[in-house]
Amino acid sequence: MAWYLRRVARQVAAALLTLLAFALIAVAGLPEQRTWQSLPQNGALILAGRTLDGDSFQLSAWRGLPIILNFWASWCAPCREELPALQQLHASGFRVVGVNVGEPSQQALGFAMAHGVTFPNLLDPDYYWLRVFGVRTLPTTFFISADGALREIVQGGMSADELFRKARALDEP
Repeated sequence: MAWYLRRVARQVAAALLTLLAFALIAVAGLPEQRTWQSLPQNGALILAGRTLDGDSFQLSAWRGLPIILNFWASWCAPCREELPALQQLHASGFRVVGVNVGEPSQQALGFAMAHGVTFPNLLDPDYYWLRVFGVRTLPTTFFISADGALREIVQGGMSADELFRKARALDEP
């Protein structure tokens, strides 16, 4: 019986080592994450495209103003939860722009309209901007100061209080 247990233990150990080797190979094969520093000077200002309602939008038009840039999708529960706070930020005068990721335009537009979203939202159906900005999770929010400096990146949802606190901090030197 002891020989059987040793044999099973060796097989389990071999399977775990094989699994670990595959995991390491998979991680090593992941594309390099783009960081903010790898973007051009004032990197966020390169963001441009069509909004959900078909208008042309260039983030560079907001040069010199603090900006909150949020990547989201309608299927993302934390995205849906923080959307009202983003809308409140926009309504109170902050420059907010969203990037809808991987969804058809009609689906994204319907969702935004149903939730009273009035800030500009770009479409990113092929994940181009997601890759450019190195976004790995939704929602991801970039807080960009008036001088174009990235102040903070938050991956995951935030409470309304946290969003407002971080947005107000953009005005501080």
